[in-house]
Amino acid sequence: MTNPIDSRRDFLRKLSYLAASGSAAAFVPQLRLMNSALASPFETDSLGGYRALVCVYLAGGNDSWNMLIPYESTRYGIYKDSRGGDATSSLAIPRQNLLQLTGATGSGSTDYALHPQASLLRDRYNAQQLAFVVNMGTLTKPITKAQYSDAANRPPQLYSHSDQENLWHVGTSADNKAGWGGRSMDVLRPQFPPTNNASLPACISIAGNNKFQIGANKLPYQMSTSGVSGMSGVCNPSPCTGFSGQRDNALNHLLSDVSFSANAVGGEYRNVVSSGRGLFSLINDGLSTLNGNMDGTINTVFPTNNSLGDQLKMVARMIKLSRARGLAARQIYYVRYGGFDLHDGLLNGHQTLLTNLSNAMDKFWTAMGEIGAQSDVTAFTMSEFARTLSSNGDGSDHAWGGVQMVMGGAVKGGKLYTDGGVVGNNAFPDQTLNGPVSFTRGQFIPGISVDQYTATMAKWLGLADNQLDAIFPNLAAFNQSYRDLGFLTA
Repeated sequence: MTNPIDSRRDFLRKLSYLAASGSAAAFVPQLRLMNSALASPFETDSLGGYRALVCVYLAGGNDSWNMLIPYESTRYGIYKDSRGGDATSSLAIPRQNLLQLTGATGSGSTDYALHPQASLLRDRYNAQQLAFVVNMGTLTKPITKAQYSDAANRPPQLYSHSDQENLWHVGTSADNKAGWGGRSMDVLRPQFPPTNNASLPACISIAGNNKFQIGANKLPYQMSTSGVSGMSGVCNPSPCTGFSGQRDNALNHLLSDVSFSANAVGGEYRNVVSSGRGLFSLINDGLSTLNGNMDGTINTVFPTNNSLGDQLKMVARMIKLSRARGLAARQIYYVRYGGFDLHDGLLNGHQTLLTNLSNAMDKFWTAMGEIGAQSDVTAFTMSEFARTLSSNGDGSDHAWGGVQMVMGGAVKGGKLYTDGGVVGNNAFPDQTLNGPVSFTRGQFIPGISVDQYTATMAKWLGLADNQLDAIFPNLAAFNQSYRDLGFLTA
């Protein structure tokens, strides 16, 4: 027998697809609230405390081999040669400009350095609040260079932006309609539907729709850097005066009409609008400073003219609100920063991007300290792939394995994590072009899978080992001693 809750959600999902096509605009007004209805609130459960993941998606393929760079002279020489040597088209950062790392004792960090515009990331790393995961990417199974020629051994559509981003979002090499963040919340949320609007959605996006946060029965709740958007032309909230008040009264009368709500479409429309308006009121009230309310206020000054900083500031405000009012126990946030597809103008363009990334991440860390949540919130990067070491003249092209970073009080920072969880002096792959794990232009075969990286964070969020296998089906193909890469405390 069909579960009526599942049937209702299936109806809403199909209706939201119709709305996205534009064909339902005249049929059901204000369909922006559809995601509000599908974003199931997460009620406090037995996991205890509060934890949140914040995904910082670097769209376009971050040239991460120019973010984290060998500093030891021999390895730096290989890096410099592979990036173009002393040619005018070279992409190498001069060694004297690099920011040498120190990090944790015995970590071998002094052999490595950061881009000169990432000084605040260097500070977080040296304070052991940030870690790097080296040579990671999409994989179906461990693969050697000799095995690459067999298409069955590698993930589909390598070097394609859309396909690789999709694989990062779903956490598996197979196509999936839901992402690993949303599927994780499917498991973590209580096994009963929410009973009121006094809870926030588990997945909140400040950067529009994304597959990463889609679950089996919900879509991410979407906000902007300014907050939430109410219904136009009516009261937000009720009541109000004038023409908006008249329209609001008519809408409320329609929603309360028994004959209207008895109809399948009418009933679902009522549920959509009521749920959406309830969440709007909850969040809008929480972010307001009226009557001295400070539950959604952050005093940390974020950088100006920095779109990532604007997004992370709203995330910080929402985390403060969630914790202050007990509105969520587990959450996942999504922000997005684009411009990394630098086929030309790479050196100058990447410098600007890393400056903004470093500044925004540092202020987010400070804001988490302001609200006492540094150990409860883990921010991490994803990007579809790294870029070729060799230049195409003024930039670089799509590659494969790269470097990602994780920041938070629960991070075992000041270390580099690589194949098999190894931490130390040999963290980097050989950067010789066409080397043991690279191709002719420096496209690296990953030593760590997206599955291992993301499963480590999902486990920290609260998933048990047996639950991880259902969400990350390829995880079993990798070394079982390193299902958890070890960069987060329990």
